[in-house]
Amino acid sequence: MATATALIKAYMTETIPSDGGFIITAFFTGGSGYAIYEITAYRNVKDIFRTGEGVTFKTDGNRTHILVEPASFTKKYIEPVNREALHAIPYRFNEMTVIPGPKNEKIMVPEKPISLYSSFTILEQQSDYFSYIFFPTKDVYVAMKKFIADSLYNDCNLGLSVSKEVSVKVLETIKKFSIFG
Repeated sequence: MATATALIKAYMTETIPSDGGFIITAFFTGGSGYAIYEITAYRNVKDIFRTGEGVTFKTDGNRTHILVEPASFTKKYIEPVNREALHAIPYRFNEMTVIPGPKNEKIMVPEKPISLYSSFTILEQQSDYFSYIFFPTKDVYVAMKKFIADSLYNDCNLGLSVSKEVSVKVLETIKKFSIFG
């Protein structure tokens, strides 16, 4: 069975696998319903170290996102790539699938992942966020799909059917990651 561990705990206990893994990080904007998920895959790590911003991996990787935009978000007309830092992801509307939520939320999932070259940092914030590392096992995709659906349902208050639909869609993008290809 696939296992997930809090990223900081894995770093502190030196159990981050250097041969590869998946990291799911979610940032929640205090009580607004706005959330950004980052799903990052990496492989063949040269070094891992902690900075003031988070945990830095010296390796290549792939990343995709999920953006949960509540109906009350006032700047929904601005492309996600052009939004202020806490609301931005590196995609334009035409690069994503938009899934409507039960309370007029918009859940956006990119069609293609982005590549991360030479190094990347998994950010730590003092506010509402989590970051888990999934170890590469045969059933890691099943475990991540369930984890994402559960988080969308419990942390973002999305309906169960929408949460499952989004998790299936993001898994399609995750399977396009070239890092394990």
